[in-house]
Amino acid sequence: MDNLVLFCKSYSKDMLRAKRLAESVQRFNCDKLPLFMCVPSRDLGSFKRCFEGIACKFLTDEQVLVESSKRNGELPRLYPPHLLQQLIKLEFWRLGLCRNYVWIDSDSYFIRPFNISDFMVDADTPYLIQDEFSVDRAKQKWQGISQKELEKRIKRNIFLIKKFRRLFNNSGPLYNFGGGMPIVWSVNVLKKFNKEYLKPRKMSIYEILFKYPCETHLYGEYLHYSRVIPIHPKSHMFKSYLYLDEFVRSQIEGENEYSIARSYLGICIQSNWTIFKQRQKKLERVAKHLKEYQVALGRLKFKRLD
Repeated sequence: MDNLVLFCKSYSKDMLRAKRLAESVQRFNCDKLPLFMCVPSRDLGSFKRCFEGIACKFLTDEQVLVESSKRNGELPRLYPPHLLQQLIKLEFWRLGLCRNYVWIDSDSYFIRPFNISDFMVDADTPYLIQDEFSVDRAKQKWQGISQKELEKRIKRNIFLIKKFRRLFNNSGPLYNFGGGMPIVWSVNVLKKFNKEYLKPRKMSIYEILFKYPCETHLYGEYLHYSRVIPIHPKSHMFKSYLYLDEFVRSQIEGENEYSIARSYLGICIQSNWTIFKQRQKKLERVAKHLKEYQVALGRLKFKRLD
């Protein structure tokens, strides 16, 4: 079992981005941390051909979900597909491959050398990746956008943070635990979350993620609540462009990989605004809306665990 590994959950539409990430890992990975790439079984062959010559260990989504189902039961039929990526990140630890893992999405990549010490305080304790949320800093970051959009983003951030704080009855500063890669997780924290938080409430990871759909905030706020391991906060390590306007402003200001590398380990270019989205076929749209309608009617049921 490795003490620390890198983990990426990807799929066919992100395959070339995932390859860019894997190539950056191969180039800058000073301590030779293993990279695990998790993809749907139907995409495995394509990924292996695309990644030929790149050091990478492949897993399938199905492998993770099978291990998850041993504790949580079968995944409910109406479970939202967009939550599967988060679920697989949260349940990767069940494969017993590591004690800690750094997960990073396909739309991110390293731009300078990195070491274990970038992610771990010591052999047992990973950093908790978090940034304090400030309205003033948000206004500075998003200057140039309309007032309406600015207020919308700030309101959305505050709502999300406070929702998870209420879940664990936490107080103090508002923290963002997501919004940039990579994220470092302790398997011990995830084990305790399942055993000491979910189990007494007879809840599955499926249910908590459906009700509180943000894996980074679940982990971060739970760690602040439980103190399973010592908290050593560290700011997000990649320059992240979550919105198109952030990227455009960066280009106008002349930023590039060399200038960004002075302060960051890598770059995250959010795929939501960079993908050419194809219009779904009529039957696919109908099936999607029907499923969403059934969920809205309360047809999605969760098994109460022992």
